[in-house]
Amino acid sequence: MAETLPLLPEERSWSFIDMLSVKGGLAIATWGFLFGGATGQLVGFIDGLIALTFGTALGIGLLFFALVIPVHRYGCESFVFMRSAFGPRGSSLLAVPFVLGVVPFWMAILASMAGGSAEQLLVSISLVTAANEMPLSTAIALGVLVLGCVVAAFGSEGLRLLNLAVLPLLVMLSLSLFVAVIFSSGWSAILEAGPIAPPYDRGTSFLLAVELNIVAGLSWFGLAANLGRYGKSPRGAIWGSWLGLVVISLLPCLAGLASSLALGSADPVEWMTPLLGPALGLSMLAVLILANLSSVVGMLQGNMATIVQNFGPLARRLGYGGILVALTLAASGIVLLATDALYTGFYSIVAFFGAMFSAAIGVLSADRLALRRGTLLVGALHDPREGLSYAFWHGINPAAFAAMATGSAVYIAFLEPVSQVPGPMFAATTATLPAALAAFAAHFLLTRWLVIPTGRGGYRKNLSWARFSCFSH
Repeated sequence: MAETLPLLPEERSWSFIDMLSVKGGLAIATWGFLFGGATGQLVGFIDGLIALTFGTALGIGLLFFALVIPVHRYGCESFVFMRSAFGPRGSSLLAVPFVLGVVPFWMAILASMAGGSAEQLLVSISLVTAANEMPLSTAIALGVLVLGCVVAAFGSEGLRLLNLAVLPLLVMLSLSLFVAVIFSSGWSAILEAGPIAPPYDRGTSFLLAVELNIVAGLSWFGLAANLGRYGKSPRGAIWGSWLGLVVISLLPCLAGLASSLALGSADPVEWMTPLLGPALGLSMLAVLILANLSSVVGMLQGNMATIVQNFGPLARRLGYGGILVALTLAASGIVLLATDALYTGFYSIVAFFGAMFSAAIGVLSADRLALRRGTLLVGALHDPREGLSYAFWHGINPAAFAAMATGSAVYIAFLEPVSQVPGPMFAATTATLPAALAAFAAHFLLTRWLVIPTGRGGYRKNLSWARFSCFSH
């Protein structure tokens, strides 16, 4: 539970290599093949490469400036940092959809992917048959969730050691799959291949692919910031995170993109063993299972501090182990009851969260860069009593929520999440950028017109920021 307090420099133990291993391991194991394959359903290889690179870098870049960099600087948990914009109760309200709504869903997806990989591995070597009362993949997915809960109980050190061992295997896996697709189909065939049935013209399809990968970057949100707190130095934390979440993540994305275009499937479970041969294919499948396990551990560990800080006495009564068990049970319920729906609704759910993430990024950027100009009272963040700097109105800043609603509405107007039908102006701007800009402008104007005149939120102190002494460790 001590990890919920701001981490002092002497408490931060991860080196650049540690940070790179954790962030790179999570990036490869979590969404790489899925988002690479989804990009291949929209555009060809060259357009897909540009969309993956530009979209991921832009999404991560927005996230870094709004959340990752300041959270590392002050050492506080990400939603605690967000109290300066949304208020203590407001930040906790946001943690409900952003954490309690996201983490079990992500865990269930990862465990289901591991279960599918493990089932194919066991069936292909004739150890088991697929004809069971409970689908074998479901039983294995539940086992992965339980094992992930056990490993996460060791805290940040368990996550660090696991990813130090797993990352080299994951890099080798991604490169091997990419090379295998090239040798199987030929480089020219991959370059010439296009999506089977692109829904729109090339320009609109390209921007849809860019938008998809921007949201992929934003979807790391509080997890990327919370894990970044463990970095011993700003340079190691920032560069380790950037290289892991952007550069290394492109390896599985390119493998998924190439296989989607050339083989008709971005899921390596379907073609890995036939393409690589039994011995190598089974070895790769085993690595893929381990990768999904490491991501489950990362999801649990990276969001634990958020739950403890923002859900009060109940979270503290449950304790670290109780929260781990509760999240694991929630994810297990999703696996048992909604496995098919996980995949059919995956991209719509991602787009729905994209509407919220992009608006939140706009609010946080306006609050930190334009209104507070980089200053923060960390002590006040951890003391939500009425009348202190960040209490606002009964712990909620209505201006921030109004701005966030504005940004989300703009996102939906540009790209409707359920059907993912782009609006008339989407082809010129994507959806994330206008949503973030609208939230930025709304929060800035509402704060200057309505909040600052009341003396709430501590903004008057930040207006004389040159004379203000920031909290320092």
